Amino acid sequence: MDAYGHLRILVSLILGLAITRVLSGLARRLQEPIKTDRRHAQIIWSFVLLLSAVHFWWWEFALRFIDHWNFWIYVFILSYASLFFLMSTLLYPDHIHEHADREDFFIRRRHAFFALFAISFAFDLIDTLIKGRDHLAALGIWYGVRLLAGAAIALIAMKTEDSRKLTWLGLIWLAGSIVWITTLYGGLD
Repeated sequence: MDAYGHLRILVSLILGLAITRVLSGLARRLQEPIKTDRRHAQIIWSFVLLLSAVHFWWWEFALRFIDHWNFWIYVFILSYASLFFLMSTLLYPDHIHEHADREDFFIRRRHAFFALFAISFAFDLIDTLIKGRDHLAALGIWYGVRLLAGAAIALIAMKTEDSRKLTWLGLIWLAGSIVWITTLYGGLD
């Protein structure tokens, strides 16, 4: 098995854990709607995280072109994938008091969640550079705009306690991500 194939298995496991956690959390939200007080920031950011995890897996398909692997690139890619799992644990923690409002819990933990979200953009840039300058150039100027916009949204989200603002920030990022992914990735070629 080549280095990429070996890495792909571990990345898939980590992303699978993140996706499972988010889907399980969304299922709990559907089962217990009274614990959310009709607020939806956690749900919107769950969809952002799900799309981001799937996009990450797709994005990492370009790793197959790397000829020279080393242990630190391997660890870096696994660390990047782990950010998605860590964000999923902040969206849906293991233990929450059974009468606690899940949305309030997410808002109280937003600093850590959005700090990881912001860090993911630095990881994204390094990951892109690992894939080569040609790969970076092929993404164009909008790639840089996307990274800066994501970091800005993360910083704004850290500063607001308003669930509606967090919902709108999530919807804006989600819409932008859908446009970005649709425009850039029509196929695996």
